[in-house]
Amino acid sequence: MAQYVYIDNYNNLGTIGISNHVFYQIAETATNKVNGASVNQSKSLIFLLQNPIQITISKGLVNVKVAVNISKKADINKVCLLIQEEVATALTSLTELVPFRIDIKVANII
Repeated sequence: MAQYVYIDNYNNLGTIGISNHVFYQIAETATNKVNGASVNQSKSLIFLLQNPIQITISKGLVNVKVAVNISKKADINKVCLLIQEEVATALTSLTELVPFRIDIKVANII
């Protein structure tokens, strides 16, 4: 599994790589912007090994899996779609159209 995605550098002066930690930060920030949703933060010590956002990079494709908390008053389908759109927009604008897939898991309804 790759730790970096290398993007096209058209001036041939070097190679630019984007770390999976960057994708994590972009996904977390974009998810927390959506009203009625937040990134799930585990409160149990047993679950501290699991990150609420999982990034895997395989063959140049970035897979983003986000575990979220959604408000009871919000429409779950609409909020999940808004999260996907927000994360996709952020990734596209900040990473020069790297191919990606975004999966949303509703961890809690608060």
